[in-house]
Amino acid sequence: MSKKTSHGWANTALRTWSLLVSLSLSSTVCVSIGSVSYGQIALVGKIEIPGTAEDRSGLSGNLETNTPVNAFGGLSAIDSRGSKNRYVVLSDRGAGDGAASFPCRYHDIELDVNPESGSIRFELLDTHLLSDLNGVQMTGSLDKLKKWTSPARCPSYDPEGIRCLGSERVAISDEYGPNIDIFERSGRMLKSVALPARYALSERRSPPMTVGTYSNRGLEGIAITPDQTRLVAAMQGPLVQDGRIENNKCLGLNTRWFSFDLVEGKSAEWVYPLDNESTGVSEVLAIDNHRYLVIERDSKFGVDAKIKKIFLADTADASDVSQIESLRAGLGDSIRPVKKQLLIDLLNPEFGMSGEKTPEKPEGLAWGPTLPNGQRLLIVCFDNDFDPTHNTIFAAFAVSIPK
Repeated sequence: MSKKTSHGWANTALRTWSLLVSLSLSSTVCVSIGSVSYGQIALVGKIEIPGTAEDRSGLSGNLETNTPVNAFGGLSAIDSRGSKNRYVVLSDRGAGDGAASFPCRYHDIELDVNPESGSIRFELLDTHLLSDLNGVQMTGSLDKLKKWTSPARCPSYDPEGIRCLGSERVAISDEYGPNIDIFERSGRMLKSVALPARYALSERRSPPMTVGTYSNRGLEGIAITPDQTRLVAAMQGPLVQDGRIENNKCLGLNTRWFSFDLVEGKSAEWVYPLDNESTGVSEVLAIDNHRYLVIERDSKFGVDAKIKKIFLADTADASDVSQIESLRAGLGDSIRPVKKQLLIDLLNPEFGMSGEKTPEKPEGLAWGPTLPNGQRLLIVCFDNDFDPTHNTIFAAFAVSIPK
């Protein structure tokens, strides 16, 4: 099996990410547990925000897709702001999968859970437009990215994951790069780190579709461990060199997670095995230094939806595959993948999100505090794809994490 080395990249990562080590990610959202239970899982409550809701960007007019420029929706990630009931939520590249020049943004919100009724009060507090290192507005335009020939980075952006870094910075993952970027609270980019070259978009290579990230199957989620020592970036699907191209799709079960040690500057890659070739990873959230929650889902809604699951994943014994060029032949006996076990099946009828009511895209995960009975609050947000006929959903669960 051919191999190649990428450890020189780690030195750059150490310099770029050293500013993150001392920042806090504490969560202080306080709720009580509702009455709907499913094993060690309890649904605290959920709220739906109309698909016609407007944000606080102050923008006006319509985009190429006839979507209002100030539409609130398309949420691809959520994280705690670190103060009571406050969260950040990230809108993705906009309606039409990159067909519009949607100005990219994230929002400050408040989710206040009523422990008596299980209801959740939502308030949109602020909207922050994203700009690049040069102060240029970033948009979701895929057409602009495809036509971009300058050696400078294109301001087209596909934001998919967000994590708060203290109160004044956020880290955002960009699927177009793929990149991981640090932004001021205002939305101005401060730092940018590209993943190693073999992760770059395959369609932009020459020749294309031999190595790299398959379009719309790239960097989806990011997580930072509670002690601030490790950042993990999770790919939605397999790299081209790890899967196969079939019917204009990149299929396979072996996805990669890219891990940055923020203290020692070392990098590693782990194999996360999908349950099914029809699924992909939508989000990853750290539990401790080696365990994570992972959303795996298909791309179906309503009665056609089959898989919307949250797994508990353990990387403690996972093999580092950073020097393995291709996983197409399988893992064999020498490669230990990330271990996983099912935590929540979102399609369980007791949660009220199955059958005709099944939303397509659970996209974001955020922690609240440990609850009085030892359980933890978990917030799940759902992407409505900026469809005015589909609501944005927030669901709150109380969960028990095995030791």
